[in-house]
Parts: sequence; structure tokens; C-alpha cells
Amino acid sequence: MKQNYIRIAAATAMTAVALGVAAPAASAVETHRDLAAASQAAGSLRPTAEDVRDLISRMRADGADANQIREFEQYAKQLENPDAPKGAKRILGSGTIIRKLVVAGLRHGGVWAGKIVGKLHKRSGDFLKRNGGKVADAIEDVESWSETALTLALVKAGVPADIAKDLAMAIMMVAV
Repeated sequence: MKQNYIRIAAATAMTAVALGVAAPAASAVETHRDLAAASQAAGSLRPTAEDVRDLISRMRADGADANQIREFEQYAKQLENPDAPKGAKRILGSGTIIRKLVVAGLRHGGVWAGKIVGKLHKRSGDFLKRNGGKVADAIEDVESWSETALTLALVKAGVPADIAKDLAMAIMMVAV
């Protein structure tokens, strides 16, 4: 009888050890899979030269700042020819230009803004379609972009909290 208790205790201990080791390993594999899927989705949200040119045409139609349009034209050229000679003039860092593109895309609409909206819940997407300028104004001056910082800026601007969180998440998928 005593041997059965020892066997049960040993089996329980072995199971606990196996699960204790297997659970973190399974969790790590799952996390890696999620990160790979997220990076694949974010990569597809990066603006293409066509997206930038579409935005430029919308900005021209809306009478946007000519300097910003020139900056975006340079970026579109960089996207078309990433292997340009080293002596070619480079523009702002990738993060800075993407942030400017996000704000302009939200303000002026276009194909790329549609990609962002497509990643949102229907209610958040509808809000963004009606209030793109308000959202652009709220995030334009945020210094350090993070999901939390953007959410707070949007809530402070009067965006409902659940929609602000969705918008911030979608913006960060594009901006990072």
C-alpha cells in the first residue's frame, strides 16, 4: 500500500515537472508564432510608393503644405529605388516619415488610410472615417509614440476609450 502512495507521488511529481517545463516552452512557441503573424501583418501595412503617391494626390487636392508634399515625393522615390547610390540625398528617418504619413493619411484619406481602417473593428473604423482630422490632430503632437501614449492623447481629445484603444493599436501596427 505504501508503494502505491510513493508511485502516485512520483507520477504526480513527474507530471508537475513535465508541465512546469512544457508549459513555458509551449507558451514561448505560441508567442513566437503570434509575433511572426503580427510582423507579417505590419509589413503588409507599410506604405508602398503607390500608397504615398495616392496620398500626395489627395493632399494636393486638399491644398496641403507644399513642403510636406515634396518630402513625401522624395520618400516615394526612395521606396521605388531602395538601392539608390550612397550619395543620394536621404530624407527623415523611417520612423519620423512614417509618423508624418500616418497623420497625413488620417487627415486626407486614401488607399493607405483604408488599409489602416480595415484593421479596426467596424465601430472604430466608422468613427475614423467620420473623424480622421480629429484623430490626426490628437496624435500629431504626441512626442513618443506608443499604444498607451496614443490612446491617452485620443481620449483627451474626446475619442471614446474603446475606440481610442483600437485606433492606437492600428496606428502602432503601421508606425512600428
